[in-house]
This record gives sequence, structure tokens and C-alpha cells, in this order.
Amino acid sequence: MLSVAWHLLNQLPLQKITTTNSGELLSLTPVGGVCRLVRGPDRVTAWRLGPQGMSAEDSRRISFHIRFNRPTSLFARCWLLVEGETEVWVINELARQCGYHFDAEGVKVIEFAQCGLRPLVKFAQRMGIEWHVLTDGDEAGKKYAATARSLAGTQSEHARLTQLPARDMEHFMYRQGFADVYHRVAQIPQNAKITMRRVIVKAIHRTSKPDLALEVAMEAGRRGVEAIPAQLRHMFLRVTKLARERAD
Repeated sequence: MLSVAWHLLNQLPLQKITTTNSGELLSLTPVGGVCRLVRGPDRVTAWRLGPQGMSAEDSRRISFHIRFNRPTSLFARCWLLVEGETEVWVINELARQCGYHFDAEGVKVIEFAQCGLRPLVKFAQRMGIEWHVLTDGDEAGKKYAATARSLAGTQSEHARLTQLPARDMEHFMYRQGFADVYHRVAQIPQNAKITMRRVIVKAIHRTSKPDLALEVAMEAGRRGVEAIPAQLRHMFLRVTKLARERAD
């Protein structure tokens, strides 16, 4: 019904200004026609792409990744940009265990590998959305980190970037005290003479990367907050602070 009403309204030869809290309506609207209103302590600030817009390729990527698939993320105060689905699952769960309720804080965890990091950050900056990037420590992650640093400008690197001291989330969590989970899923004894990488590959083969991430997150829940790596806890604090500053 909303879609039908919106298409009928669009046929009227009039200037139209519509306010909404509907993600469904946003998915029907080109991003160039969207204006975010952010209430501050003494005024309401309007953010939009403006007449310059974005390049055709970046606009297509943003339209698919945000407008069609994640329209409610436009209501977020801060985007936590991660590389893939694994990080989305594990980060949301670990943040909840630490007492950070991202939905209530206005933080949205978004994977960027499919869209590209640069278009998402540029779009967030244009639309008045705070952002923070989590990357792996492999070669691809180092390139993403360099991109984040270049887009952060004069701002502190720590406010915008968290880089894992490991090649990926699996290797990071393995080294942070969760090796027993990977050995259990891989069905390999912990005293077996086998490399960490082979254990992780075997564990992923027996389940999947997202399911393995959730297995680690559930084990962290059983052990308590102190079992969650300090680097991730500091990141949760930073992104929550960014969201609250935008709300204030």
C-alpha cells in the first residue's frame, strides 16, 4: 500500500517534501533525493548528497548496498564497517555481551567488501553519519586500513580504525584464548601437531565461517566479558561514543 501510494504521489507535477521513519519508503527513493535531518542541542542540521552527487559507479553501489538492501541504516548515527558476514555476526553478539545495545545506540554494523569501503565512507560523510572501520591484518586489510586513514583526514586514526593483529577474525580469536573452540569444531585434539591455519580451515570446512563465529561468541558469553578481547571492547566503546556524540 505504501509503494502504491508513493508511486501515485510521484505522478503529481508538484514539488514534494515528505518526512518518514520508514525504511520501506526510503528504499523507493533515489539516494540523491534523500535528506537526513539530525537534531542537535540548538538546531536541526540537514545532510544530503547535494548537486555534486557521487560518481555513477558509486551511486549504483550505494543504491544496491544501502538503499535496496539496508535502507534502515540511513537512520543510524554511526556505521561500524566490517569486511564480511562473519564480522557482522560476531561483532553484534560480542557487543551485546559487553552491554552495548547497538540498535538502541544507533550503531549499524555493515559489511563493506561487496560495495567497497571508499563509497560507503564518502556517503556516510556526506549524509552526516559517523563511521568506524574494522579490518583484518592481511594484505587486503592493510589496504582497507590505508583507505580509512586517508578518508579520516586530520581526525585521530584510533577514532576511525581498528585493525586486527592477525590475518582474519578466526586467527585473531584463536590467539585470544579460543583455540579450544576451533579444535573442538574441527574435531582435532589440542595437543595434535598441526598448524593453527589447518585447524581453522578444518573447522570452517565442518561448519561455516558465520556459524564458527557464533560458536566462538557463545563460548565468550559463557566465559564472561573479560574473555572478550580488549581491542574489541575498546572498539565498542569508541563507536558508541561516536553515536552518542552525533545524538548530542
